[in-house]
Amino acid sequence: MLRNLRIRFFPQLTLCLCMLLVGVSTSPLWVSAVDAQEKPKKLTKAEKEAKLKYKNGITRKRKAVGMQCAKKLEKVQEFTAEEQWPEAEKELKAALNRGCKEGFEHSEVNRFLGYVYYAQEQYGSAIKAYLAFINEPDADAQKRVDTRYTVAQLMFVTEDYQSAALQLEKWMAEAVVVDRGGKVLLARIYYNLDRKTDALNLVEEVMQESTAAAQIPKESWLNFQWVLYYEKERYADAVGVNRVLLAEYPKIKYWKQLAAMFGSLEDNKRELLALDLTYQQNGLDKEKQFVALAYQFMAIDVPYRAAAILERAMKEGQVEKTEKNLEILGSAYQRAQEFKKASPVLEQAAKLASHGNAWSRLAGVYLNLNENEKALVAAINALSKGGLKREDLTWMNRGSAEASLHCYDAAVKSFSKAAKFDRVKKNAVNWKKYVSAEGERRNKLIANGANLAQCKKV
Repeated sequence: MLRNLRIRFFPQLTLCLCMLLVGVSTSPLWVSAVDAQEKPKKLTKAEKEAKLKYKNGITRKRKAVGMQCAKKLEKVQEFTAEEQWPEAEKELKAALNRGCKEGFEHSEVNRFLGYVYYAQEQYGSAIKAYLAFINEPDADAQKRVDTRYTVAQLMFVTEDYQSAALQLEKWMAEAVVVDRGGKVLLARIYYNLDRKTDALNLVEEVMQESTAAAQIPKESWLNFQWVLYYEKERYADAVGVNRVLLAEYPKIKYWKQLAAMFGSLEDNKRELLALDLTYQQNGLDKEKQFVALAYQFMAIDVPYRAAAILERAMKEGQVEKTEKNLEILGSAYQRAQEFKKASPVLEQAAKLASHGNAWSRLAGVYLNLNENEKALVAAINALSKGGLKREDLTWMNRGSAEASLHCYDAAVKSFSKAAKFDRVKKNAVNWKKYVSAEGERRNKLIANGANLAQCKKV
């Protein structure tokens, strides 16, 4: 990351000796990459006035080094052209001791030395050299401003956030034009200093300036703004940032973020839409995301869609076939009245489960398939395992299976158990009356010689 850091000072080392020999020069000794590429632009009235911010009556003419120092720097140029950084460093250190005078010439050597240290990834030494340049009273004023930004960047990547903030704040006070990238960098520094409100204020200012200039903010800026809103639990504002990101930098991860924000806002409908769009773009990559999407479809009573998502994810190895996940899949098929698909799934879940919930669901599925013997076995297993979320329904299913197998006395007992639960009491009492009467009726018919099916023991 450090090697890719955009440093504002990239010296172009083509030295013109004829200019170095002049006591006052109209051009800098070397110019930055930014200076070399940008064409002069007309300044607005405000920018012209801003130039007056420089203190102590600094002249607009730039000084130049003397002949002896220029020779030293010309030698350094040869080393840097070949990327011979240790040799360049040695030559510059020698120039500080002999060849270049204190004051302006030393400031230029230190600035050059800072770059050479940076090229060798000696960031601590680079910072010291740049600070020596900044603190030199005779240093070029404009270069000092630019170097403040450079050293702030190095302080940021070396995690000296307090010093980085100080340099950037001074840069903002001195610079003629404060670009938006500098403000975002300062905001990031504030963030690391736990000054998150200050960070957000700066980022919002940057976004307003971008809008006023009819420019699209950088993706990294928008991502940073999203993080700040998220951490402050301003989820509605985070949604707004996600919409800009999706419009200008469309990526699947922003659909995921959007779904998460709608979830935090308890806007389930929009959460589902965002999550489903992510799924359709093959953007889900975690088990919990597939399961969450399945739950969302079940919540709006679209269980078959939930089942299809989970089954495909299991086949592709994205969702593990655990007892819990299989029970969710089986439940989805059951609610979709796809009982033939539900039964084998719930059978797998039941075999893995330490509680009886999957067995209880399986009993209901078997009843719908008219597989009454299996339903009764499943209900008995469910009650035996225990830990049931709906013990009342399990007793109801057991009673229904027993009645279907003409075991009316057993069914009466099961419905009596179910009647103890308020949620099914009325229904259980009615079924108890029915099976009791039906049992008595069939017993009389059998006693009178009727050939009717007897209770089928399981």
